[in-house]
Amino acid sequence: MKTKIFIAALAAAALCTSCMKDHGQSSDVYKVTLRLQSTATRAELPAATPGTVVEIIDGYICFVSANDAITDVYTISGNATEGKNIENADLESSTVTLNNVPGTSAKVYMISNPGHVASGLNAAPAVGGNMTAYMTNNMELLDQFFYSAVTSTGNASLVAGSVPDTRTAAIALSTDVARIQIKGITFSGDISGKVAGIFINGYYPTMQLNGTGNSLKSSTIASDYDEVAGSAVFPFDLMDCVYDFVDQSFNTSVATTVAPPMSKVWGYSLFKSPTPQIVIKLTDVVVGGQALATDQFVTINGFKNSATSAAINTLEGGMIYTLNTESLVIRYENMTPEPGIKPISVEVTVTPVVWRETIIVPNM
Repeated sequence: MKTKIFIAALAAAALCTSCMKDHGQSSDVYKVTLRLQSTATRAELPAATPGTVVEIIDGYICFVSANDAITDVYTISGNATEGKNIENADLESSTVTLNNVPGTSAKVYMISNPGHVASGLNAAPAVGGNMTAYMTNNMELLDQFFYSAVTSTGNASLVAGSVPDTRTAAIALSTDVARIQIKGITFSGDISGKVAGIFINGYYPTMQLNGTGNSLKSSTIASDYDEVAGSAVFPFDLMDCVYDFVDQSFNTSVATTVAPPMSKVWGYSLFKSPTPQIVIKLTDVVVGGQALATDQFVTINGFKNSATSAAINTLEGGMIYTLNTESLVIRYENMTPEPGIKPISVEVTVTPVVWRETIIVPNM
C-alpha cells in the first residue's frame, strides 16, 4: 500500500439501466462489481486541522485490453442519468455492478478529479484510444487552496472471479502531488522589516498523468521575485500556486514571529520533484537600527526530516512537508541581497496519508 497526500472517500452509484439493455450477458463480456472503500486522511487543512476526508468530484474508470486499447469508459460525475456514469453523490454508500464490460479487457485504470489539478486534460479517454498515449496528457498547477480534490491515478490487472464471466482487481490510487506548508516564520536578533513574499524556486508547472515532469522552473535573479511585475518563473497565473505576496511586518523588539492569519498556513501543492528552494523576500529591513539599502532574501534549500534528521532530497507524491514556526528561524546572517546565496536547512514534519485499496470484485 502506498502512502499518499490526498485521499478519497469512494464507492459507486448504479449505472443507468437503459445503458445495459442493449447488450445481453455473454462469454464476450464480463460482469464486474465496484466496491470502493471509504477512508480518512491525516492531511492538514489550511487551518492545520487533521482529519480531512477528501472526496472524488469526477473522473474516469477505463477498461483496457492487453494491447493497450481502451475497451470501455465509465465517467464519475455529479449526474448519472445519462450514459455510462457513476454518480459521485453516492460514492460512500453504494456498490455498483458494471455489466457488459468487454471480454477483451485485461486491465482497469482509474483517474480521479482530472478537471481540477489537471486542468490540461481537455478530452476524456475514448474507446479505441491508446491508454499509454492518454496518460501523457499534462496536469497543471491550479491553486494552493483546492488541494482536497487532487488528481490521482491507479491501475490493476483484471483476474478471473469465482463465478464464470466475472473479473476482479484491486486498484491502489496514488498521486504525484506533494504539499509544502509553512505555519510561520520566527525572527531572531535586533531586526525589523517586512515579509514581502514567499516563493517556491524549482518546480514543475506541468506533469503528465504518467508522472513525467516538464520543464523545471528556477531562478537566482532577484528581479524574478518582483511582487509587482511577475516574471517568467513566477507568472501571475501561478500566484497562489507557487508563490504568495505576504506584506506582513515584523519587529523583534515587539514580536518575533510572522504567521498567516486565523491559524492557517502558507501552502503549496507541487508535483513530485527534486526538493525545491523556498525563497523568502524581505523589504524595509533594519538591523541594529541601521536600514539596509536593498531588499533581502532568505533561501531554504535543505529539508531534514524532524523525526529522523535524514536529508530530504526529493518531494514525494502523497507527502505533506510542514515547516513549523519554531523550526524556521531567520537571523540577519541568513539574509543576502540575492536569492540562492548562503542557503539554510530547516527541519520539516513529514506527514503521509494512506490510500486504502479500491476494490473491484465479482458480482455474486
